[in-house]
Amino acid sequence: MSQRNLIKLQLNELKQKWQQLQDLPNIFAYRLNVSKSRYLPGKHKFYAELNPERTALRRPPQTIASLDPCFDEDKFNFNKIKPEECLMLISYHEQSSISMIINNSPLTLYHTLICPNVAQCLPQRITLEALSFCVDFLMALLQQGELNFRIGYNSPGALASVNHLHLHLMYIEKDIYVDHVKLQFLTHPDIYRLDETMPTEAICFQINTEDSEALKIEKLQRLNEFLQWLCNNNMPHNLFLTPERGQQQGKTLKVFVYVRKEYCFVKNVNTYNIGFCELAGYMPVGALQLYEQLNESEAIERINKETGDVFS
Repeated sequence: MSQRNLIKLQLNELKQKWQQLQDLPNIFAYRLNVSKSRYLPGKHKFYAELNPERTALRRPPQTIASLDPCFDEDKFNFNKIKPEECLMLISYHEQSSISMIINNSPLTLYHTLICPNVAQCLPQRITLEALSFCVDFLMALLQQGELNFRIGYNSPGALASVNHLHLHLMYIEKDIYVDHVKLQFLTHPDIYRLDETMPTEAICFQINTEDSEALKIEKLQRLNEFLQWLCNNNMPHNLFLTPERGQQQGKTLKVFVYVRKEYCFVKNVNTYNIGFCELAGYMPVGALQLYEQLNESEAIERINKETGDVFS
């Protein structure tokens, strides 16, 4: 069986099991209930959803004080989850396995944590292997015309809440800000930045379905080198991986890298925080008053306060 068909079967199984677990007691912290949603007034397609249970019932987030953190087995980690929370194990390369674990405080349908080699107790610092799996997974879906699954990552100091390596698989059907940004060529191979006409900043690495295996590996290595440089220079960052939904639909995977000005430790439950979701233009909110008052210009101002001017 081809990798593409295998991933399709795995995704169908993941979706089915995720839905079944939503109907069982004491697995998720709550049943996903997005009670309201809207685009914020403005031209950039920032999209907000009201998800009040997330604020009240999620696990308390951890403070991770280093971009080269040590794993702490005494704190919550994914070795401590209930067996039912692991939807499946996916073999990847010869000696690796990826645990697909429910996010028990989901933001979207099928919100799942991608956790490489859980038993190795890897801290929340991105690895080339984790990047490679996520790219292969989304590229296989992209080639089948599945464009609604996206993957995000928060580093320590950039809203990571568990010090055990994981990325977030999200199902976001709506077009959002990141789907429409203009890009400016930066350097080979296929590295861009957001155009100066865009209100926020990011670096974008592009991988295409027509790329040879050698070129794909080269692009992944360049991406990983950049991320490790950020870690070594103590610069928190966020990632958002998404299929192209415009002219190159079905051909291109975009990996956006956002760099923070400073560490973010406090995660105030009475407001919204800036992680990979918000940077991409998807804004889950827990309080009704905040949801109703939120506007695009304020969201952009908050983003630029935490990430703007880094690349200048």
